[in-house]
Amino acid sequence: MRFRTGISLATLVLGSTATAFVGCSSDEDTHAPVTGDAGSDDAHSTSVDGSTSDAGPDCTYSKLTLKTVSTRGSDTAVLKRNAYDYTPSIMHDGRYRMYWCGGVAGDHILYSTAASLDGPWDTPKSVLTPTGVPGTFDRTHTCDPSVIRVDGTYYLYYGGLDEGEAKSTQTTRLGVATSKDGISWTRSNGGAPIVVPVRGISGLVNQYGAGQPSVTYVDGKFYLMFTDTTGLGGNQGNGAGQYVLRSSDPIFQKDVEELTKEGFTPYDAKTHTVRSLTEAFSADLQFVDSLDAFVVAVNAGTELHLRFFDRKMNPIEGGTATIPGSNAEGPGIVGRPDRHAIPSTDPQKVVADLLHAIGPSIATWDLAHHGGDVSTDRNPACVDFGKVFEGSLIVAPEKPLTLIRDGKRLQFASAAPAQVLARASYDVSAAFFESFPYGASMSTGANVLSAPDRPGGFLLDDGKLYPFDCLELVTANGSSLTTVTAAEWDSYPRGSTLHCAR
Repeated sequence: MRFRTGISLATLVLGSTATAFVGCSSDEDTHAPVTGDAGSDDAHSTSVDGSTSDAGPDCTYSKLTLKTVSTRGSDTAVLKRNAYDYTPSIMHDGRYRMYWCGGVAGDHILYSTAASLDGPWDTPKSVLTPTGVPGTFDRTHTCDPSVIRVDGTYYLYYGGLDEGEAKSTQTTRLGVATSKDGISWTRSNGGAPIVVPVRGISGLVNQYGAGQPSVTYVDGKFYLMFTDTTGLGGNQGNGAGQYVLRSSDPIFQKDVEELTKEGFTPYDAKTHTVRSLTEAFSADLQFVDSLDAFVVAVNAGTELHLRFFDRKMNPIEGGTATIPGSNAEGPGIVGRPDRHAIPSTDPQKVVADLLHAIGPSIATWDLAHHGGDVSTDRNPACVDFGKVFEGSLIVAPEKPLTLIRDGKRLQFASAAPAQVLARASYDVSAAFFESFPYGASMSTGANVLSAPDRPGGFLLDDGKLYPFDCLELVTANGSSLTTVTAAEWDSYPRGSTLHCAR
């Protein structure tokens, strides 16, 4: 959403080494688990503070050495509508799915897809529009989307504004909507905002308020970073500051913690917005599994910066990477649907592709693409590839099409059910394939058990029952439902829940 002071912002995105979905071998590989390697149960385990167990290498770090290589892209628009477009939120989900703020009649949230970041992009459509209802916080503007998918549900965090409100209180507030397909949205929290400015706007130079959200999902918690120009810990001259809440509740109405000077502590009105993570407007947050760290994308004038923070959200010394490219407003880091970094088989590389607004004025902003790969000096033995590739398909020569689920290989006899479950597909070597421990295989027509008050579950070759959340998976695998008693259903050990991606 535009700042009343005319402050210009920036846009940035992580890119992909993904391939299209492909067919797979019908033979079901049943290799024993490979220990001490990617995804292995015996590999080291990195704790929340970055330390490791005695069985693994020392994965603590106080600083990083980063270098941007293989730069790409240009200031040529990859999406051009002859109307202002900015603050994209982009996930790689087989195709690139992009949400952004665009001018229609007031700010609307638009949506498009493409096979490549360079386009062509499908004809944009409005997917979340202002309510037009007096008294609602998003009556005239919906903008600055951050979209994430967790356990089959999409969440769209956004800023809303009611220009019919009195000028003395007219300011941005932050709301959220949910969806099952990422296209049709329902406002949550009864249509009320979930974050409001910490204080009144009277007398402030920047009266924008609380908005420009960015969300990632890490270890069962949603991390919500947002701008609040009334915040207590930001730049008191121009309102620049980024604040972080986290909760297992995506609507942030319970069990909320906030990043304070003492770390994450239970939400308290007395300490709300006392600590700004970094001085910026319209930044974007993501988690990078290969570094076991958070990254924030910000505008830095004629450059785009990636600022890295450890698990406790303390800045890492030397942890800033630079991506060239002129910029206007709103970083948007391309990643997995859960807002983690795009996977790379190189343990010391973070793939970074950027989208950003270009143009001489807000009325003519288009979206362009810049990118590069960020090399790091982090110990390769510290990378847990099970986390890096979680939810992704891996395709190796003469190997079954395989989904990485909870760090193990879930193999498929046919491509159709794998495509229903996967976020994206990546080409890997046979050796890399076998570095993940074997989990289970889904044969064509595998038995599906149904019971009263229980979800359907695939009974796979490891003897475990794998619950799932959409009937499309049953059809795609050529399976049928077998009704059993609840007691029989409960008697099977449970495998991972299978969440349909689309």
